[in-house]
Amino acid sequence: MAGLGSMVSNLSDQNYAQSFAFYRFWFDIGRTCHQISSDQIFDTIWDNRPANLLDPSRNGFVHSSAPLFLRFVSDAESDQFLAPQNSGLQRRLCARTLREFFDSNLRAVHDGSVGNLYADANLIARWANLGYVDEATIRNRILQSLISHQRPYDHQMHALIILFKLAGATFKAYADPSVVDRCLKFLDGHGHCTSVEWGLIQVRAPRPANRGN
Repeated sequence: MAGLGSMVSNLSDQNYAQSFAFYRFWFDIGRTCHQISSDQIFDTIWDNRPANLLDPSRNGFVHSSAPLFLRFVSDAESDQFLAPQNSGLQRRLCARTLREFFDSNLRAVHDGSVGNLYADANLIARWANLGYVDEATIRNRILQSLISHQRPYDHQMHALIILFKLAGATFKAYADPSVVDRCLKFLDGHGHCTSVEWGLIQVRAPRPANRGN
């Protein structure tokens, strides 16, 4: 069933309904006729998540396919045929994306390779707004990981812009005010203050999951 990955990676507004129905149909055949792993859907979605097709140097911060990807994950988690294989799918994907985000950030400091950092930041920001990122991680880890140096690297500044543009109100509501102020100070000097202010004003902040430290 490896070919089903293209249904995830090539989602668009025009083909979404047909692509999901196609995936659902062929997965049901695979489940009936083959012994597929319980992690088949997770692995397929993970391997075909939005890639870093962004150019922050030209204000290319928002990943257009991220909302469709999250819609697909949500539909797969609730569909009667797919749901039995997908307990906690969205939280599992969010947790793994966070691990990859932290790893990519640290790796880029050492060798300059950003990997999937910006696309992952897009997903993390949207998951934070939806309540899938636990409160302790929002409060203590995400922003801090990007400003742990005396002056953030370019990739860290770009990730901050994405996070504040898409989930500024969420971070403002739950992160330490001194951390938010420090981030905004860096961003103000980076020439993207308008984008950050827009994010803080426009993005709603539902309460994230509180799952402890």
